[in-house]
Amino acid sequence: MATVRELRGDGTVNSVVLEDGQSIPSEMVVAGIGVRPAADLLANSGIEEADGVTVNEYLETSAPGIFAAGDVANYQDVLFQKRRRVEHWDNAVSQGQYCARALMGERTPFKHVPYFFSDVFDLSYELWGDPSVADNIIHRGDLSTNSFSVWWLRQTTVVAAFTMNRPDEERDVAPKWIESKQVVSAEKLADASNSVLAAAT
Repeated sequence: MATVRELRGDGTVNSVVLEDGQSIPSEMVVAGIGVRPAADLLANSGIEEADGVTVNEYLETSAPGIFAAGDVANYQDVLFQKRRRVEHWDNAVSQGQYCARALMGERTPFKHVPYFFSDVFDLSYELWGDPSVADNIIHRGDLSTNSFSVWWLRQTTVVAAFTMNRPDEERDVAPKWIESKQVVSAEKLADASNSVLAAAT
């Protein structure tokens, strides 16, 4: 990993200078600045913070009866057995709905497949799950076109999926398979001539 010190160019960027002085030619720069969770209001409250407000699998903070939801909530993901904080409105909506039910007395762990999507001109793509835990990657469709999907497996279990301009069948089954820890046949999953459902074993 390197730190960018300077962008150079005359009206448009043509090179990037790194902290060590190395200059790299560049035709385009994409800046992903990121955000910092706004948890300052909890300073000196006694509520635990770590990359946001630390909550358990019930979205409850270290103060009993106090919940946190949305981008600020660093929660225990029971599907992937790890802590995560998700910056997407889909997560904020799901956690807000969950907290409302929790405040009415429901007591089941928050379970939600992490999800992101975007639409860029004629490209519509979605990502579910957590690819970082995978040990096998399967492709459906032609990667040189604007319609394909990528499926990440941990051994034979689906842990993540990316779809771009794919049939609704693939989009519908992806989060269900991830949540249910569906076992699939990698060979059948890669065969885009058949229904994706044929891969389930």
